[in-house]
Amino acid sequence: MPRARRARASRLAAAARAVLVTIALLVAACQTAFPRERPRPKAPPADLGALVLVGFQGTEARGNLDLEELLCQVKVGGIILFARNIIDADQVSRLTREASAISRVCTGRPLLIATDAEGGQVMRLGPGAGYSPTLSHQDLGDGNDLAVTELEARRIGRMLQEAGINWNLAPVVDVGYNPANPVIVRSARSFGAGPVLVTNHARAYIRGMHAEGILTALKHFPGHGSSFADSHLGFVDVTDTANRDVEMLPYRTLLGEGLVDTIMTAHVFNRHLDPRYPATLSSKTVRRLLRRELHFDGVVVSDDLRMGAIEKHYGLAEAAVMALRADVDLLLIASDRLPDGSSAARTAVAALRTGVATGRLDAKRVSTALRRVDALRARVGSAQMID
Repeated sequence: MPRARRARASRLAAAARAVLVTIALLVAACQTAFPRERPRPKAPPADLGALVLVGFQGTEARGNLDLEELLCQVKVGGIILFARNIIDADQVSRLTREASAISRVCTGRPLLIATDAEGGQVMRLGPGAGYSPTLSHQDLGDGNDLAVTELEARRIGRMLQEAGINWNLAPVVDVGYNPANPVIVRSARSFGAGPVLVTNHARAYIRGMHAEGILTALKHFPGHGSSFADSHLGFVDVTDTANRDVEMLPYRTLLGEGLVDTIMTAHVFNRHLDPRYPATLSSKTVRRLLRRELHFDGVVVSDDLRMGAIEKHYGLAEAAVMALRADVDLLLIASDRLPDGSSAARTAVAALRTGVATGRLDAKRVSTALRRVDALRARVGSAQMID
């Protein structure tokens, strides 16, 4: 190429580079003057308290400042009654009636009022409060008369209905095939060691409850009957004792029959299901197994997040976010009063709010949980049951 032509090409290339540099500088200046708008964090739903089911101190609603705060400021979705809240039939019906009225004024919605009324040892409306004794799940399974089981469930359901309680956290569908199990088998809380027997009696029990207009909860998913330890106290590993085929049968069958209102998780760890987290905090257990494989789209309620298996290892705030992320809808907190005197429900709701605001907790996940809880609440006060 002649020298003159090369020189001309060189000048053109230099000019082109200068133009490109100028354009780049102009673009940078524009971006500085008009910076890109960063996506705003999503606003958490206002009704996050509806995702909490909480226990409280006291036997009256009126004048109970802690309970009124839970109902009207935290705006919890439900309360759970324990023996500490129950003196006698007149008192408990007054408590539930007034708590419901306060909640409706403050939130405009019905209040879920739950308790553990399995029968036998785990029966909050017990003889100490003037109620008649009840048969345990083991008593009913040993007798193996399904008519008796349904009639006993109806009797318990009528007691709950008269007390103003609309949700029984029962039946237990843990298959009690480990005779050394301390929390289910030795407490007479399992219908028996065979999955078919457990399924048949759970079905009869649910029908009895539904006949009295009481919501139910199958527990403890994916199974606590094989453990050698109690998740109330600390970490429980069922990796070597769980039998998925046996323990899933009651869930598969009753879900297939459309009988299931809600399901409560267990705080058990099984590395075959999830190598990192216990069931309540495990998306592999709740979302993958319960939602996708078993096709359950109703409310999943956690077992108490203040039990040793959870609070000791994760803390309440972290566990609340992890449980919602795993596809749990309703967070059970058995005792609202933390050691420092603060509110556990407030702590959980604040954690959820921060989780949504920072993007750690998907707002759509929260909206789905609220939708499911709303659908459950819509059935309170009516006898409209699934079966």
